Amino acid sequence: MSIPEYQDMLAVDGIAVTIRTMRPSDRDIEARFVAELSPTSRYYRFHSALKELDTAMLERFTHVNYPQDMALIATIPEGAGEREIGVARFARYPDTDRAEIAVVVDDAWQGKGIGARLLLDLRTLAVTAGIRHFEASILPGNKRMLELARTLGFTVREAYSGDGQTLEMGKEIDG
Repeated sequence: MSIPEYQDMLAVDGIAVTIRTMRPSDRDIEARFVAELSPTSRYYRFHSALKELDTAMLERFTHVNYPQDMALIATIPEGAGEREIGVARFARYPDTDRAEIAVVVDDAWQGKGIGARLLLDLRTLAVTAGIRHFEASILPGNKRMLELARTLGFTVREAYSGDGQTLEMGKEIDG
């Protein structure tokens, strides 16, 4: 199955935002995006004090292998190019119809509906790939992600470890 060339547009605060398929040529804007996230946003996304993506992560994140994984980015025009302001991705668990998802939005753009739109658009591509269930791990302090999960109808519960350090969110997405 070939990688879908997905593209959608929305306006946020009067600025045109493009949501599109991540491409290998997005390596530089992906690296910049992650490096410029606040330490808190990076910690909530990666569950570690990561400061930047290493070469292997950049390669994996910008070379999607649909239908096993997929990434959509949100961009805005910047000079002659574009600036990444958000990303959502899924990674299918092997031999299942379930996928782990992740989403992160630039701090200045959070709370404006971009994360929700990325996940809704990603859902469309996941269903086409045969995925029927999304899930993710969330740190309890990540209030915006918890709010987004509940708004989109995800069930949120304490992770199986019972340590209270991680929450799990999940949702059936077929149909």
